[in-house]
Amino acid sequence: MSKVIVNYQATDPLAHSFRLQLSQWSAASWDFPAFIFHEQQPAVAFDSRQANRLKRHLRREIKENQSYLVVISRETWQSEWVNWEIKTAVQQDKQLMAAKLDTTSMTPLALFEADPLWIDPFDPGALLQRSI
Repeated sequence: MSKVIVNYQATDPLAHSFRLQLSQWSAASWDFPAFIFHEQQPAVAFDSRQANRLKRHLRREIKENQSYLVVISRETWQSEWVNWEIKTAVQQDKQLMAAKLDTTSMTPLALFEADPLWIDPFDPGALLQRSI
């Protein structure tokens, strides 16, 4: 079964709470999507030699799933990994969604070019309708 890949900033308390909320919604309802979570700042530097293995893994996960959700936090726009994953999802013709947890957070450049579906992160129905 296809899952929704959720790209979030693990160090942001609000994004972490949102991750927990998504997991609870998924566990509480059989028709709610399942999730795979990607951290926006993995322990591997984007331009390092070790990054190639992680990129292959992420590319495979994106390919195997239908939807990709970017959770925008304060530092999301600074992540090279986020922009790379967004571009990879677009290249693979995945349903791209975005959600801002805080309206003051800056949008990553790759999202401007991708024209995602913007969802209300506090409305589980919005995510359910978009990820079917």
